[in-house]
Amino acid sequence: MAVAAMLLPVIAGACGSDARSGGTLPPMITTTTSTSTIYVTTTTILTSYIVQPGDTLSKIAGRFGVTQAELMALNGITNPDHIEKGQKLKLPQVAPTVTSRPPGVASSSSSTG
Repeated sequence: MAVAAMLLPVIAGACGSDARSGGTLPPMITTTTSTSTIYVTTTTILTSYIVQPGDTLSKIAGRFGVTQAELMALNGITNPDHIEKGQKLKLPQVAPTVTSRPPGVASSSSSTG
């Protein structure tokens, strides 16, 4: 019992006291980094088109985002006014679309929650 009485002040001192705690912890220092994610979108790209009634070469070009001259060169057409219903036209390939979003910007197809 005498040993316990001698150790009690030592043990109590090691545990600390809430009475002496008057402040708060120092602020934590944090750093952030900015990153971006690259999204590659794949879509089916038409390689040809069948001329429909009422089509013109300029309408077809506009529909597929190419120039009339590109369509003419690719298909060996010398007269832009001479295409026929049912004619198969080759279409130029368009480069894939690559986009990036800043951090925290969700795509419209994702959901949170």
